[in-house]
Amino acid sequence: MLARLVGSASRNRIPRTIVLEAEQTLCKIILSDWDRNLYNVETMNETKANKTKTDGYIPALEAQGLVYQVQAKRLLDRVSVKAQRGTFVGLIGPNGAGKSTLLKTASGLLRAQEGSVSLEGIDLTSTSTKQVARTLAQVSQTPPYTYGFTGVELVLMGRYPHMGRFQVEGAEDRRIAAEAMELTQTEEFADRLVETLSGGERQRVFIAAALAQQPHVLLLDEPTSNLDIQHQLKTLDIVQGLVEQGMTAVAAIHDLSLAARYCSSLVLMSDGKVLAEGDAEDVLTSANIEAAFGVRTVVFRDPFTGTLSVSLLDQATPKESVSAATRVHLVCGGGTGARLMYELQRVGLTVTAGPLGGGDTDRSAADILGIEYVPVTAFGPIENDARSMHLELVEIADIVVLCDVPFGPSNTAMLGALSSARKLVIIEGTSLMERDFTGGAALHFFEGLSPVARPKGTGEAVVAILKLASDITPERAGEVKDD
Repeated sequence: MLARLVGSASRNRIPRTIVLEAEQTLCKIILSDWDRNLYNVETMNETKANKTKTDGYIPALEAQGLVYQVQAKRLLDRVSVKAQRGTFVGLIGPNGAGKSTLLKTASGLLRAQEGSVSLEGIDLTSTSTKQVARTLAQVSQTPPYTYGFTGVELVLMGRYPHMGRFQVEGAEDRRIAAEAMELTQTEEFADRLVETLSGGERQRVFIAAALAQQPHVLLLDEPTSNLDIQHQLKTLDIVQGLVEQGMTAVAAIHDLSLAARYCSSLVLMSDGKVLAEGDAEDVLTSANIEAAFGVRTVVFRDPFTGTLSVSLLDQATPKESVSAATRVHLVCGGGTGARLMYELQRVGLTVTAGPLGGGDTDRSAADILGIEYVPVTAFGPIENDARSMHLELVEIADIVVLCDVPFGPSNTAMLGALSSARKLVIIEGTSLMERDFTGGAALHFFEGLSPVARPKGTGEAVVAILKLASDITPERAGEVKDD
């Protein structure tokens, strides 16, 4: 390693004084680890063996009651996290939540004022730096100083924990480094100076160096930052594959959908505390995300990946509370009612919809939100059963909303029920003449309706509906209209 450092210094004309300082520092680290921790290594192996005999479920990494404070600010406030062997734990949360601090504390880079960290059942403070590096590798958010080193030289640094004093990398070390670079598709950067690589390329080289350590536990701080979408998937595929082979991974990930897709479990952090942890279904709820990030979202299961996906709507604002007994029925389709469904349900109204054909965007939204609707065959005629169900939902609704939906021969049958609406709201973002494909039949029917409001879009519709709902007493809500 020293020889490699000197060679790099000569090649890049780094001042000799800096090289001497680096040599002295590296020697001190090596000798300190050698003299101080030889006993600890033996003790760790012996203790680990004894613990495994009595408990086959020792976590690969466990943090208990961690407190890390800088001046008056607690970056970690009694945080406890556990990563079982062969699992992929995702740390999620807004900037400043404490994810990076937790990873640094878990790796020993930071010393918590309170709490403990154990690595494979052994307290981190009683383990040598070198032994920790043989068991745990970390890819930091902030890259280390790498000026003057090539890609392969950086990756070979990952072999240092497995080498003796002043030992030069051997054939086995070079083979392991080459395999790590092949796995991360960084072979083409082997002879490139690291500082000439892009941010994403450099990130992949750092990951290769971590893999060259052959760790049992891999910590990654935003491993997909600076990566294009292809290499985001490739990087997480690599980590997931290593986990399937028995490695344990803990990663801070900003993309909530990717975290849900790849991680075995999630830990949601906010303000230095754990807000929620467990399976993605338990952690990634709209309420949890709003509490942590201050944004409104819809969480649904992606039909293609089969995993949870998060759709970001907007920043959270104080919501107006309305009696859940107030019922609103939406006549919509083709995506004209999806956002309105969400907005009305969010304030507490009971929402129904329909008729909606198979594959319709509004039908998918209703499924995601758990909203009752009238199902019909796509582009087919509305059968009698569907008409009856639609009429019933109109009659028991306190407010009926006709969205900006086009009308053709297949869906005009649902218009007749609108005359039974107690309070009718017609959204007119687009002229009805532009949406009437019935030869004027729909337009003629509309001329006989008496809506109480004609908003121009979803935003105006929400305001109008909330005003109408506020005038409905709980005793009258949901009553069937008198004939």
